[in-house]
Amino acid sequence: MTGPQAAEPPREDSPARDRALLFARVTIALYLLELLLNLMRPHLSPNEPTLSIFVRDPGASGSLGRLLSMPKAVFWTVVAGIVLGAALQVYARITRPEGRREAALVWATVAVLLGPFALLALTVVFSYPGDALLCVPGTAFVLAVLHLGQRFGRVPLTLLAAAFGWGALIVFGLGRAFSGLALGTIGGYLLPRPTSSGSALDDLNALGGQVRDQFRMIDLAVLHLFVVNALAVAAGVVVLLLLLRHRVVDVVTGFVLGAATGLGCAFVESVLFIRLYGSLTFVNGATGGFEYWIRQSIGLLGGSVLFGALLGGGLALALTGPRENRTRTVLAAFATAVGGTAGSETLAGWLSKITHEHLSAGGTFDTLIASPALWLLPQLPFAVVAVLLLVTGLRARAATARTAILARAEPGGPITSVEAYFLADPPLRLWTLAGTWKRHGPAAALAVYRLQCAQLDLASSDPEAGGPLRAKVMRLKANGLTRAGAAS
Repeated sequence: MTGPQAAEPPREDSPARDRALLFARVTIALYLLELLLNLMRPHLSPNEPTLSIFVRDPGASGSLGRLLSMPKAVFWTVVAGIVLGAALQVYARITRPEGRREAALVWATVAVLLGPFALLALTVVFSYPGDALLCVPGTAFVLAVLHLGQRFGRVPLTLLAAAFGWGALIVFGLGRAFSGLALGTIGGYLLPRPTSSGSALDDLNALGGQVRDQFRMIDLAVLHLFVVNALAVAAGVVVLLLLLRHRVVDVVTGFVLGAATGLGCAFVESVLFIRLYGSLTFVNGATGGFEYWIRQSIGLLGGSVLFGALLGGGLALALTGPRENRTRTVLAAFATAVGGTAGSETLAGWLSKITHEHLSAGGTFDTLIASPALWLLPQLPFAVVAVLLLVTGLRARAATARTAILARAEPGGPITSVEAYFLADPPLRLWTLAGTWKRHGPAAALAVYRLQCAQLDLASSDPEAGGPLRAKVMRLKANGLTRAGAAS
């Protein structure tokens, strides 16, 4: 069956460990390459630091200065993590541990290699706890929608939390760390050294060229950021799907995990941009409140959440679909995520520039309607694709779920024929819960809900790996009968 997943971890996570370790190694190799390119870049001024991430703009202070810089402590923690991770891998190669020791060593290596990048996100959140708390209600709402909006079982909250944490800590941290280096590297090659020709006209032309070069530099750095983010989101989704390989996953599973990962990244980005735009009000007139309205209200399901869902759904489709179509499906998912994000941001900026030539910025109509519409309009085609993908996936899940539930039905077993009839029909399941609540109270309704979830998990499991789930269902049934006997 292609359906819901269980909260229990699989008994053997070797494929997920291998992919996680491979991603960590590739990430560090690419980061070292970024460092090398940054070290070799042309310097624009004699006193410029060896690494561009240590450049400090004298005019940037306070929150703006902290947001646009790479903390030295974080950088050296990343370097220390690389050294420690290399030492752990050498130790593993020498000792060749097996079983749980091997698993613990692999996960520890992944943690020390990737964990330091999470400090970038933690720095943002803990530097501005008030802004982070403002973003909690909207984020919790989307997590609830992702958890409750599935039929025939749900991706457990533990998995949603893992995906959200990966997006908030690793995806955001990697994106900022890589793109911070890339911005300096690209600027070193694109931006000319500051000179003065003595002619006012020549200086003015040179200034115009510098402005154009700076915009090109920013465009390339932003595209670089979108690529890094997409790769990091994909890695997290793939690892989580492999951790669930004892469950038959489907498009909906990848869709939900990808959306939760994008939501984590969007949470930290919202804190960053709320504070950043609040600091730049004197420059462009934008405010932190407007940024909150765009990112945590009207556009809560857009941006990183939308494109993360499309990427996750595409990866799950590639994993469960025909082998000969996997490469094309994966490439299409990446092209949609990267191209869609870059295209939407670019088109939204272009539309905003044209519109605000005829519409005053900052007014009530602009704040509540025009600007949100201009940000969401380029994403509309991708939102339509996401809805179609989700509806198709839910229908496929429902059809397969009914067959699997009926196949599991047996007299006196974990799923009886009567229970199968109710489990296969979501409205009937809801009616059962409502009736139980009305007759026996919320505790009884909660017990029935847990039993139904466990039965759906059992129906969705691999028959050869369903033993623990079968025992769980029988235990929940026995506990229910015990409580009913005590109540009577």
